[in-house]
Amino acid sequence: MTTQFLIESEVAKRTRISLGTLGRWRIENKGPRYLKFGSLVRYSEDDLTVWETTLPAGGSGIQRTIPAATRQPPALPKAAL
Repeated sequence: MTTQFLIESEVAKRTRISLGTLGRWRIENKGPRYLKFGSLVRYSEDDLTVWETTLPAGGSGIQRTIPAATRQPPALPKAAL
């Protein structure tokens, strides 16, 4: 099995994540797993695919806001009364 390695700009293009964000994520230990070959940063295509498929997906499509007619104005502190 031959692993393909991607450079930062390829990962940025594939994921539509900026190079700056990828760099910040490396510093913060977030984002896709990466490898360092000296000063060169590389991403395994296999690791990137695993990262992409295990990200949490959200959105149930249910609106969770309270309709304007039923909203209550915020209570005033007792000292202001």
